[in-house]
Amino acid sequence: MAKFRMVDTEFWNDPQVQEQFTPEDKLFYLYLMTNPATKQIGIYIITKKKMAFELGYSIETINALMNRFQSHHQLIDYDEETREILLLRWSETAYRKGGKPVNDLVLSELAHVKRTDWIARIAPLIPIDSVRAVVLNYMKQKNISLSNESYDESCHESYDDTPTRTKKEELRTKKEELEQQQEQQEQEPKEKTVVAADAPGKAFRFYEQNISHLVPHIAERISIMIDESSEELVHEALKRSVEGNARNKMNFADSILKSWSDQRITTLAGVEAADKEFERRKRGNSNGTTSKHHAGSTDEDWDGLSL
Repeated sequence: MAKFRMVDTEFWNDPQVQEQFTPEDKLFYLYLMTNPATKQIGIYIITKKKMAFELGYSIETINALMNRFQSHHQLIDYDEETREILLLRWSETAYRKGGKPVNDLVLSELAHVKRTDWIARIAPLIPIDSVRAVVLNYMKQKNISLSNESYDESCHESYDDTPTRTKKEELRTKKEELEQQQEQQEQEPKEKTVVAADAPGKAFRFYEQNISHLVPHIAERISIMIDESSEELVHEALKRSVEGNARNKMNFADSILKSWSDQRITTLAGVEAADKEFERRKRGNSNGTTSKHHAGSTDEDWDGLSL
């Protein structure tokens, strides 16, 4: 399944890239932004051994490049224990628009981050308000607070080595705005917090954990499925597509949801009732044939009543 990452052409016009990057630096940074392990949030797990294999470098060269990008360029951070890498400037160009598919994808990826303190470091740089709100709400649920490290100006200034006072003031202002947003969220009624905790994400997490990487195209498709039915039914349909070992699991899940819609089934309780009814008819069928609405587990046109 294809996965795409955007690289702004302004990358090549950046003063730091032009004046400070060696040819190896340019290749390495492009690799960090586009390799298959990358995530939408700019935090992902990757080993140095994997980097060396995919780039054709030795481990010693990878170690030298990692140290250079952490200490000299100050563009990444790496946790030797969790094997997670943080691209400090990723958010500046990774988000072109918000919307439910992007928000849900970000939420599903945040749940897998082990270095949760890094989440506070990426939040201030997300330019899309709706996406930033998702991250701040997640931080609130997980008791992750904004820290001064989140606004370390050495990490967030322009690539230019002569930061201006205007840029510093802008960072301080944004920090104050985000702190105000968190204070407002803390003052919200508990009932509203419960709703936020139950926000869509279950179906997306199931897809990523059991089927494949959750790319934006698939996230949007799942979002449409949820809009047309419900989160719980989409999760159940995806679950059955996996248990049924369907060749095309998304199409299989679509056919299940269509069948439930045709039968006016809108809840999991309705699904369970339909399953029981199917089993009752199956047991009562004296000639041993199955219902005309049921097919084998490998038939992707199966209507989804029962596995």
